[in-house]
Amino acid sequence: MMGAPMDEGCSCSEARAHLQAFLDHECDGDLRSRLEAHVASCEHCSRIADAETHLREILRSRCAEQAPPELRARVLGRLSVMRSTASVITAGGTTTVHSRVIRYTRG
Repeated sequence: MMGAPMDEGCSCSEARAHLQAFLDHECDGDLRSRLEAHVASCEHCSRIADAETHLREILRSRCAEQAPPELRARVLGRLSVMRSTASVITAGGTTTVHSRVIRYTRG
């Protein structure tokens, strides 16, 4: 195992297992505190967390771009919308669901 020993309250394997939740601020207080202390004191885990944060920033910036309005209109115009309708029949303690699919094509 690389990095800081478990005297920080968290091992490298535990830090890696919870890295995504940690970066998403989804960990409870105790786990979050232990992970913060570990990442701050473990060079290896700190690099992994920094790399993941950097990757998230790159992805976020790339996903912010929107398609040109003309492309959006063309795509929406060609989408097929499927709608399922269902009817429920109960007879003699048995429930039967009948469904049919209707396909609508726009444009």
